[in-house]
Amino acid sequence: MASTTGGNGAGVRPWLVLLGVAVSLVAPILAFGPPQTDSAWYNHLWTLEIAEELARGDPYPRWLSGSFEGLGSPTFYFYPPLAFLVSGGLDFVGLSTNAAIGVTALVFLAASGAGMFTWLRFRRAPHPLLGAGLYMAAPYHLFDLYQRGALAEFAALAWLPLIALGIEALPRRWAVPLLATATAGLLLTHLPMALLAGVFLIAPASVAAVWRNRGALLPGLFAGALGVGAAAFYLLPALTLQGHISEHLLWEPHFRPQVWFFWKPFPAELAFLPVLAVVLAICAVRRTAFWGLIAAGSAAAAVGVIPSIWDIPLLAKAQFPWRLLGVAEFAAITALAEASSRRRRAGAVALALFTALLAVLNFAPRFLVPPDTPALHASRFDAPEYLPRDFRPQGLDRTARKLDLSAYRDLPAGPAITVEQPARVVLRQTAFPIWRVTRDGQAVANRGPLITFDASPGVYRVERVMLWQEQVGALVSVLALMLLLVTTAWSFARRSAATDGGADARS
Repeated sequence: MASTTGGNGAGVRPWLVLLGVAVSLVAPILAFGPPQTDSAWYNHLWTLEIAEELARGDPYPRWLSGSFEGLGSPTFYFYPPLAFLVSGGLDFVGLSTNAAIGVTALVFLAASGAGMFTWLRFRRAPHPLLGAGLYMAAPYHLFDLYQRGALAEFAALAWLPLIALGIEALPRRWAVPLLATATAGLLLTHLPMALLAGVFLIAPASVAAVWRNRGALLPGLFAGALGVGAAAFYLLPALTLQGHISEHLLWEPHFRPQVWFFWKPFPAELAFLPVLAVVLAICAVRRTAFWGLIAAGSAAAAVGVIPSIWDIPLLAKAQFPWRLLGVAEFAAITALAEASSRRRRAGAVALALFTALLAVLNFAPRFLVPPDTPALHASRFDAPEYLPRDFRPQGLDRTARKLDLSAYRDLPAGPAITVEQPARVVLRQTAFPIWRVTRDGQAVANRGPLITFDASPGVYRVERVMLWQEQVGALVSVLALMLLLVTTAWSFARRSAATDGGADARS
């Protein structure tokens, strides 16, 4: 099954090479800290907040109590948690926040290379190690890391090779647990990338797999269901609780894919994206058309050459169409790794030169202006879409990450409040269904957008309650994980039995 052409398929050497490539590509962040990027603020805030919540004893922080100057935010009820559980966990065990972000980027970049190497080796590509290195150093990978600072989206790219491998390996028994795990991993890492990969990668690859072998259909459906089930503990609350936050801010004009077509007013710093789309489409051209078509179609849609697809309601929620360039890179490098030697060399040189140009012109200058970490620690400005639906604070500026919360600083805060005379009490905490106000163990009616209730003299407490979405989601995930473990054990047992049987026959 695995190719060892050129020494790429055996021993520990390829894995050490890939680790070395990952360290080299992330070295500037490891040495100097994250640069000033679009999402550097949130990367730092969420890593820091998760570390603090872990220190308070919460093993899965969904609510970030320090956000918005202590008003709190239900951030990880909605944002996929995996990348920041890794960075926050590293911060919790002793790394600095900046170092935790850098090591997290290193882990997922190395995983991208390892997954791509395994995928190309399975496909018997002539030089899987070269393809894996190209995938790690591909322009969109580094754009996500060094220009956008999109840590979770960057991490999500590690799952694409494993998903493709799981689909192509069907109906082999080991493909089911692999595909289920990779599907859950992608959902728990970045939902917009999961949406786009589902439409432009997973769906066509699955159709092709079933076309080749009808026996792939049921195992593929089973693997997909297991993957979604394993992620249900996150997905169910995320999809059912949006009515309690300012989710309309997610669909402002800035976040509509249609405003980012390259023929419209386009930021100069993003002008290379259409060029990258063309480079990827050219690199993908080869005699075997499937992966070339995936690459060309994804690249074209990413820059608006196929604009009508972004009017489809589900795809309209992808926010930025250029995210598809991550899928296009994966498909293009897959096609390139299997191309003739001449085309492979030319494509590798083109991608390397393009990446080098971006590094000089776009990425390196961002280290000259470090993120305003002191301001972050003072305000803890979280994403405003996680504020309560009816909360309209003064001075909201998404771009400058400013919010005037001074009017709320003197309000009382929980978890226990003593009321000495009848009054309407407003707490310094945003309202969300997980919070219940009690007096003498009895629930007291409260409302938002800050927790508000009518009180008579007494001691009131703000208590955390588990929502049905959390309970049902956790139950589904536990059942799916148990089934996944059984499936994995069965797969390895059958494989071991087959191996032993072959050895007996040979003896």
